[in-house]
Amino acid sequence: IVAGDITEKLASHRSLSSAVSDVSLTTAVPSRDDLSPPEGTFSQVALGFQWLTDQNARLLAFFAPGGGLDCLANPIKLSMSPQRAKLLLENRDSVNRLVYGAQALLDGYGAYLRLADNNIEPEVQTLLDELRLLINRFKTLKQTIGSELERINHPLQAGKEGQVSFREWLATCHQLQFSLQVLNPKEAEQVRSVHELIFALHQRFVNALAPIALASGQGKVSKNRSITYVDYTNPSEDLPLLKSSDKVYIEKTTRYSAIVVIMDNAVIVNLKLGTHVGLVELLEHAEGGKGRTLRLNFSDQFESESNHKSGKLKRIWFLIQLLKAIELDKNADTMKISFNAVVGKMTVECSQMRSRESMQGAFSKLIVVLAGMRDLDMTFGKIAIFEGDQWDFNILAQRLNSDVKTEADRFAFQHALFSISYVGNEFIFPSFYRLLSNHHQQLIEYCDQLANCRCLISLERRSEDDFRKIFMNDEISDDTRREILPHLLLFDPERATRLYEDVYPHLRDKYFVINPSHNYELNFIIPPDEPLWDQEEKVKKALLEHGLKYASKRVRNDHPDL
Repeated sequence: IVAGDITEKLASHRSLSSAVSDVSLTTAVPSRDDLSPPEGTFSQVALGFQWLTDQNARLLAFFAPGGGLDCLANPIKLSMSPQRAKLLLENRDSVNRLVYGAQALLDGYGAYLRLADNNIEPEVQTLLDELRLLINRFKTLKQTIGSELERINHPLQAGKEGQVSFREWLATCHQLQFSLQVLNPKEAEQVRSVHELIFALHQRFVNALAPIALASGQGKVSKNRSITYVDYTNPSEDLPLLKSSDKVYIEKTTRYSAIVVIMDNAVIVNLKLGTHVGLVELLEHAEGGKGRTLRLNFSDQFESESNHKSGKLKRIWFLIQLLKAIELDKNADTMKISFNAVVGKMTVECSQMRSRESMQGAFSKLIVVLAGMRDLDMTFGKIAIFEGDQWDFNILAQRLNSDVKTEADRFAFQHALFSISYVGNEFIFPSFYRLLSNHHQQLIEYCDQLANCRCLISLERRSEDDFRKIFMNDEISDDTRREILPHLLLFDPERATRLYEDVYPHLRDKYFVINPSHNYELNFIIPPDEPLWDQEEKVKKALLEHGLKYASKRVRNDHPDL
């Protein structure tokens, strides 16, 4: 570990310089002007809500790779980098911008609440009283962050007055990262970090929208079950952006609480999807010249338990694959996907959409899909979608950003669809099935029949022979059976293995052991055409590992004791 500022010395050694300069340089971050509300923003509830929503997204972007805080994640690399002095200055500027933006969010939230001054609802008064506590806590946090910034920007040189040792400097880096990024949703009101302040304010300004709109008289508020509508549209508008049929479907299918903000040129739907509030935006004139835009921010909380976390990552992967499969936006080049691993958020954006009708159609599809995402993380946590099934945010990003769709991707998507019907639970009602191709709907229909038969067999109302009859039904083509069988083998190997000799006549009465794999090819641990005298050790090993689960009828007959 290097003590002292030896930037110039390291830079003079090119080979060493390149070896330790792997701390990524900061990319462009919002300026203070970008993080300040334009004049008049908080004269109207709708404008104020829109700015708070956008500001929340701008601030969370600081935590993403390239957002300006990257070097805090690798302080040891930072300490040894020849660019250390520059990176520390850029980091200080990014932290100060983040703190400035968070203060603007806090001030804007206060102005937003005060729009209800003339007729303050009890809910709003509670939030106003609580606001003083948030202001005081953030004031203390800002002082802590300022002190930590000062300490990490000292040269790393021990033994001189005013300097810090490397160990102290490293601890301060970790503490600064904590002060900026830590998030415990259950204790966010304690405001131990900038991230917790952003989270706490986001939850509050969404929940406050309806009572503020009602108290200010600026919006028409209505409720239907757990859905709250806040309408700011001009009554003379002939073609509202949110269609009546979409309202009906939101109410019919959404099992989450939701707030729907309706404006002449924008619709914002806030859904409770996970730790953060999920956000769907339908915009006639999006920022940056993007034109008609549909945007989804899908957030979740990724706990440390491996199955639960991997299930959530698989759900995000499946969501994107599903949006592609149903052709959410037929101009595929416009679907942009980005990730923010720190806050557990994925953003999907379709911009430059050709017409209002195509944008509304995509919005309708998206609402249907989101309604079917509930509890899929629990189902996917129990199964392997890919061979090996390793998952983290980096792997997720690689799988989704790949330009080439492989046979493994096709198998994985259909395996996920198969799993929803075959191992899912009674609380999952995949309303998105009707949006899929006829081929996918056929696979799902046959899978449902097999799953229902399996359940009835367990209740002794059907027989194993009935299961085979359903699978070999004349309505199912040979190609479809061959496509279903590898999925069934991974979920229900004993039943599936018995069907292989029916589906593949050349395997009848052969001596073989199937190798379960995530593809549509026939794979064997013991091939059917291998001489029997070469198989003894292989058979012994396969049977010790799997028993008779993947063994043919001849193998089972030769080993009745297993």
